[in-house]
Amino acid sequence: MPKKNLSSSGQTGPLSVGNVVSASLRIYRDHFKSYFGLALVAYLWLLVPIYGWAKYSASAALISRLAFGEVREKPETVSDARREVNPRMWSFLWAGILTFLIFLGVSLVGGLAMGILAGGAAAIFRQNYVISGALVVVAVIAFLIIYIRIISRLLIVELPLAIENNIDGSSAISRSWELTKGSVGRIQWIVFVAFLISLPIYIVSNLLSVLVQNVLIALLGSGSSLFSLVSIILIVGQGIGFGALIIPFWQVIKAIIYYDLRSRKEGLGLQMRDR
Repeated sequence: MPKKNLSSSGQTGPLSVGNVVSASLRIYRDHFKSYFGLALVAYLWLLVPIYGWAKYSASAALISRLAFGEVREKPETVSDARREVNPRMWSFLWAGILTFLIFLGVSLVGGLAMGILAGGAAAIFRQNYVISGALVVVAVIAFLIIYIRIISRLLIVELPLAIENNIDGSSAISRSWELTKGSVGRIQWIVFVAFLISLPIYIVSNLLSVLVQNVLIALLGSGSSLFSLVSIILIVGQGIGFGALIIPFWQVIKAIIYYDLRSRKEGLGLQMRDR
């Protein structure tokens, strides 16, 4: 049965939320063993400070580069893609640090602003808790909207760094900001739908964690040092396993968003297969 290109199916605008999510699931399904293995090794590197964090960042970006190759119908081998990504390992870490500092700064400024607003509302309206509370709720909602928009603008930071030339950690942030301009609403819907798809795995992970804790308490007792040691090992192992299961899906999502933005804004002229 011939493969149908989404770009030639009469769609001239951006890929729909459904197209992005379904294509991400298909690519992840087709390459599950490879992507899961890369993600598992990446999560193990997180246990090593600094150097391991840089390796994790590069490995996550490697998955996105591989997925991008699938999207543009020019797949790379893992070894070829790794040769392109690994030399930029420290740039990925730097981009991650800068992104974290941006979110931290926004959080601190937002928290300070809401604190001032709450204090000012309490002083002005005094005993009128309804008005004061309403103002605080509006401020919280406004902050969340701004915060989510910034997340959307910085969602694909690692993609330019993994794929384009002459990009460093700081310019990758500017590149992500540039590419996502005008597409924030659609990106937010994609992230929301992807989160709903991932939610059952998070729920299963939490339920399994509770079950394991209860079994350990029954077998070892909650106050023993052996319980603490085994509990920590199992929790860390579970977190690594479930994280490795989820992260490739999100990295593929980012790759397809990046592909779509570049092909529409810069005439990349790529095609994506719909198997």
